[in-house]
Amino acid sequence: MKFNRRNFLTNGAAASALASMGWYPNMARAAEGERKFLFFFASGAWETTTVFDPHFDTPHVDMDPMSSLVQINDLRFNSIDGRMNVDRFFRRWSSRTAIVNGVDSHSVGHDSGTKLTLTGTSASSYADWPTILAAQGRGEYPLPHLVFSGPNYAGNSGAAVVRAGGGSLIDMINSSIHGQADNPAPVFSAPADSMIDAFAHKRVADFAARHELEGGHGRRRTASYLNNLDRAMEIEGRLFEAGLDSIGNSLSDQALKAVEMFRLGLSRTAMIRIPGGWDCHGGTQVNIGQYDNFFAALDELMTYMSVTPGSSAPYLIDEVVIVAMSEFGRTPRFNSGRGKDHWPFTSSLVIGSGVNGGKTLGATDDALIGVPVDFETGQANNSGEMLGSENLGVALLKLGGLDPEQILPGIQPFNAILKS
Repeated sequence: MKFNRRNFLTNGAAASALASMGWYPNMARAAEGERKFLFFFASGAWETTTVFDPHFDTPHVDMDPMSSLVQINDLRFNSIDGRMNVDRFFRRWSSRTAIVNGVDSHSVGHDSGTKLTLTGTSASSYADWPTILAAQGRGEYPLPHLVFSGPNYAGNSGAAVVRAGGGSLIDMINSSIHGQADNPAPVFSAPADSMIDAFAHKRVADFAARHELEGGHGRRRTASYLNNLDRAMEIEGRLFEAGLDSIGNSLSDQALKAVEMFRLGLSRTAMIRIPGGWDCHGGTQVNIGQYDNFFAALDELMTYMSVTPGSSAPYLIDEVVIVAMSEFGRTPRFNSGRGKDHWPFTSSLVIGSGVNGGKTLGATDDALIGVPVDFETGQANNSGEMLGSENLGVALLKLGGLDPEQILPGIQPFNAILKS
């Protein structure tokens, strides 16, 4: 029998020796019931009235002449002729979707706006929302936060971040990347590779046996060895269960890869950049097609998750939260080129498990400026608070089972996105 990492830990003597120390190969150690999060980011700053925050009753906001307001229960969006995928998505999935308007990003600079939107602070030591969710969750994920594309702020939690862009993730996992360097490492044939595996595993087993009765540092070192071995096995042994090696790198492909990693218990969060040039100073028409392409991918993803079993829920759609953001918004009026310039107030999209769906939350006034809202109902209220990117972010942490006060003390969560 070929000796490999998986049958090493299912093989009698070695497994018995390790089990005697209270250690067992535990496959993916995703916490039961822990939500997974897939983040999408539109770098460049999207134009919010094109979909999320239409204003037809004011001369102070320029709207596309081919657009019209659509309302499904308490969720409102802008429908533009010829943009079928946006309308289709909301008609199919509005009950699971919340639009959040009037979010103050506190910036009109791309770099600072991205940082504030994803972390709620300008401090470099703070990680972004998906990194925090991955690093501080209850599960033990071999690849906690997967960055396929788009921004990442690791802060003090860099160990939780795995960069999966450029198609290199699978190459790293199956070791073929060794032969791709400027000075390639040797790639061994199957017999030699198996002998090296056998030698390494024997060393681990011998070490475990020698330190079986020890406490303190020796036992901790042994546990660390075995934990790393377990993670290596888990990634290698289950990655291709989902056929990830045959999936491409389009937006839809990356999204499907991400939720498959969730299903297998290998990751808790992922980040994907939404393709396109969202910085529309020269004309907003480009955003119309980009939105339609994005919502087509979202619809495909939601359909897939609705029929695919989850790791801790009947279907993936019951355990995954989708978040779509951009670093700020666009001005209410056209510039001389019929484009729109930088504006601090933006919109976000939150979809899926535990989300108070079927609603438009937050608000802007007739000049597209954010107004005070009640953080419990999400509706405009003169006695409410201004909604900032930090309030939405810590609400996402709360949706993920974390205590926001332990991460950004004193920041009130925007509880309106949470299903009661």
